[in-house]
Amino acid sequence: MIVCVCANPAIDSFVRIDDLSPGASHRALGEERFPGGKGVHVALAAAELGAQVTLVGIWAGPTGEWVRQQCERSGVACRGPRVDGWTRTCLTFKSPGAYDDTELLGVGPEIGAPQAGAFLDEVIAAATAATCVTISGSLPRGCPTTIYADAVRGLRAGGAPTFLDCSGEPFSLALAAQPHAVHLNRSESASFFGVDDPAGSARELARRCGFAVVTAGADGAYAAVGSDAAHASCRVETVHSAVGSGDCLTAGLAVAHDRGLDWRQGLRLGVACGSANCLRPELGMLHRADVERLLTGVASRDLPV
Repeated sequence: MIVCVCANPAIDSFVRIDDLSPGASHRALGEERFPGGKGVHVALAAAELGAQVTLVGIWAGPTGEWVRQQCERSGVACRGPRVDGWTRTCLTFKSPGAYDDTELLGVGPEIGAPQAGAFLDEVIAAATAATCVTISGSLPRGCPTTIYADAVRGLRAGGAPTFLDCSGEPFSLALAAQPHAVHLNRSESASFFGVDDPAGSARELARRCGFAVVTAGADGAYAAVGSDAAHASCRVETVHSAVGSGDCLTAGLAVAHDRGLDWRQGLRLGVACGSANCLRPELGMLHRADVERLLTGVASRDLPV
């Protein structure tokens, strides 16, 4: 079983517009809603690949209940504290103009130490039967930035490998707690290391964890384990939206671990998952048939030491 952690779930709203003008009134041409938040995307993708998945979140108000219900309908077991407020709504604009794929990320609830502690307890309890735990995304307001680091330490003590995908201070603190695996995108790794070098960043991260992956958009992903490193890529002809592709890649890495595959196989599966997400209009979701088809076309190579 895979446990996916999402401290800050969301409703992802896909809004179609012609264009935006400052100070003007606009009418949307269409709107679709999907369960969102990085950890939610990971959970749904892993479940679509056939894994048994438990999602631990912080659920607020009617919007949180809607996200939770949508996940459960997709076969994802949900747990975690219910809190006051409303789970956030995040808008992604689709437009033929300059605002295409522009995101507006909502705020969500504010929590305190008791709710954060209850959430951490739920994560540790859910992981007792897990093959691995993914920890993804941002934190709600009021949540201690140490919570992911605390989770990594607690999970490692219980024997559950952690796959970390977040940024900022929560990432720095959690990385120091020595997670099993880390996934960053190119922008995040450049910000963290001060240099835009995905391959070098993956090698540097691998000195601080067991398995490191840095994604570079259409250029694929770079991975490192110890002194070994590899690159994998998968080309797709049509891209509806790349939103959530990194989360789908994280799901592929976790599913590969759950299946007992080696890290190179995990990299290939992860890249196929990230590419499959681009083929469908749903945000942060993939179809298993697309992954299986794309996997045969993933190009991979070992990088020189």
